[in-house]
Amino acid sequence: MKVLFVETVSEMGGAQQSLYELCAALPPFGVEVAVAVPWGPLHDALRSAGVSVYPIPPVRAKRRGLGLAVTLVQLARASWQTSRIIRACKPDIVHANSMASALAAVAVPSGIPRFLHVRDLRLPAFALKAAARRHTRIIAISTALDAYLRNTLAPPCHEKIRIIRNGIDTARFTPGDTAAARKRFALPEDAPVIGMIAHLIPWKRHDLFLAAAEKIRAKHPAAHFVIVGRDLFGEHGAWVKQLHRQAGDAGLQDVLHWVRDVDQTESILPAFDVLAHPARHEPFGRVVCEAMTMRVPVVAADSGGIPDIITDGVNGFLVAEGDAGRFAERVGALLDNPGLAQTLAGAAREHVLRNFTKERVASQLATEYYSVLTR
Repeated sequence: MKVLFVETVSEMGGAQQSLYELCAALPPFGVEVAVAVPWGPLHDALRSAGVSVYPIPPVRAKRRGLGLAVTLVQLARASWQTSRIIRACKPDIVHANSMASALAAVAVPSGIPRFLHVRDLRLPAFALKAAARRHTRIIAISTALDAYLRNTLAPPCHEKIRIIRNGIDTARFTPGDTAAARKRFALPEDAPVIGMIAHLIPWKRHDLFLAAAEKIRAKHPAAHFVIVGRDLFGEHGAWVKQLHRQAGDAGLQDVLHWVRDVDQTESILPAFDVLAHPARHEPFGRVVCEAMTMRVPVVAADSGGIPDIITDGVNGFLVAEGDAGRFAERVGALLDNPGLAQTLAGAAREHVLRNFTKERVASQLATEYYSVLTR
């Protein structure tokens, strides 16, 4: 069985990393993989891993004004090239890794089953409904996305939906050397370090992280804070400036570390005593799984897909969305009680190893592939 994945973005975000790992995990289940993807980091990584890759034009979705017109042109070019690839590749299944990818793969010949991975809780309803009618299976990566799809789509589409939660390459994410990680990123050796890893996008709520940091520092004056991420597509310059102003107004300049580029999150996660994840309506929460696997305790917003991963007080802490004070309290509780932090971190690692591996995702997807082909 051959599956052609379509991905219109090559920069390595969470969706692209998940696709990369999935391509490595599917062949043992009898699935031959090929990927249509623009030139860039994902294309190069897949090619280096021995995956068949076919270049297509990139698509950066915009919804208004001139940006929408540019997007439509990009989609037309990507769709034309994807159609050529499908004719040459002759896949048994075409699997779109995102909504934009589904639009780029709109011209799939009849008779070839289509899969759509939905990884976003913010999609134009009309486009989602149109795509759902064309696809054989719709993959939701969390319970929150399943609910979103069922609330948005007509009942006849509900039977197409399957919840297959993301997995990670757990072999990469093993407990690391704290001292070495702190030395590598010029972080203090003995101070408490609280980190956040997320691209600089408003809904990730770095502003809440900074508000909590100000409160944490009031009780833990030696604490340092790390923001790992960048404005991936250069679209949020005003937001980044706002964050820098907020950090300055809070007096965090000397204890706040901005780390723009980290190729692999496992290199910096061991430096953290706590990972904070305050994102609003997070579709899944890949970095939360990564931290948990590395035995880094997590405090996260009780929002989106995060409750699929964390059970409050069992393998991490959940905090009401937008509550900086409670975030600070929960982080403080972990700093004050290392035994509690170790207990939660140990349970977290075991939970991810049981439930969120790339092999589990590959097995579930392969089952769905064979199901639609033998139906």
